[in-house]
Amino acid sequence: MKKWAKVKHICSRIEQYVCALLYPHAATCPLCGEMRKVDGYYALCPDCMDKLEEMQVPSAACNKCLSPVRRGQGCNMCRSGRMKSIDACFSPFCYRNEVRRLVHQFKFDGNSSYIRYLSFKMAEALPDREWDFLVPVPLSRERMWDRGVNQARLLAVALSQRTNIPVLDALERTVNRKPQSATPMEKRAENVKGVFRCIGTLDGLRILLIDDVRTTGSTAQACATEMKKAGARRVGLCTLAVVYRDPKKFRKNEKKQKFIRSSKILHTNRLK
Repeated sequence: MKKWAKVKHICSRIEQYVCALLYPHAATCPLCGEMRKVDGYYALCPDCMDKLEEMQVPSAACNKCLSPVRRGQGCNMCRSGRMKSIDACFSPFCYRNEVRRLVHQFKFDGNSSYIRYLSFKMAEALPDREWDFLVPVPLSRERMWDRGVNQARLLAVALSQRTNIPVLDALERTVNRKPQSATPMEKRAENVKGVFRCIGTLDGLRILLIDDVRTTGSTAQACATEMKKAGARRVGLCTLAVVYRDPKKFRKNEKKQKFIRSSKILHTNRLK
């Protein structure tokens, strides 16, 4: 299985190289395949970038973990303590449709032609730049061999170039276990227990953990716990996308929040 994964990765790289020769300056959009309309800098066509803009994280999300919230209540993730070691979360997109395809191409097919666009959107979602280091979630040696690259580190390096926050490889995997994507939701926290180890001390540092997608938060929680044991003062999480089990709930909540805000403004104006 690993052999075929490596062959697939090599074939994908060859395909990218051939396309680069035939269609220079990223002339073919990796999402829709459209030619001659691609933005030469971001390597995506305007139509696809417009679609991606529609999948941004809603303003009605929890300020701490970006999960769904109800009026007057905290989100389920914060109340359950599943990400108690994470102090803040940042992410530009919901993980669905075009965003899902973009992440799959980047993560499993080795297509990093649009890394500039990804890092731009992550930087845009990161209002707080007062972090000492960007720390990518590490891969095991076996998975690194299969993929050929750590996509979290690629994102960290690209984000570092935009924010001037240096990258620090402060974590390592001590055990190679079943991928989180192939593990049932309820077993993911157990699957990453004892997997990560912090290299050296992080006394008083503000660390921003970098990963591609946040699903249950188990991986981020495991990493943050180890870094706080190593002395980190604050640990945040910045991902390319966040998985929501019910995207409709977010859109509904966002409409409610807008209605409430407009009602308050109208009521204030009447009092005046």
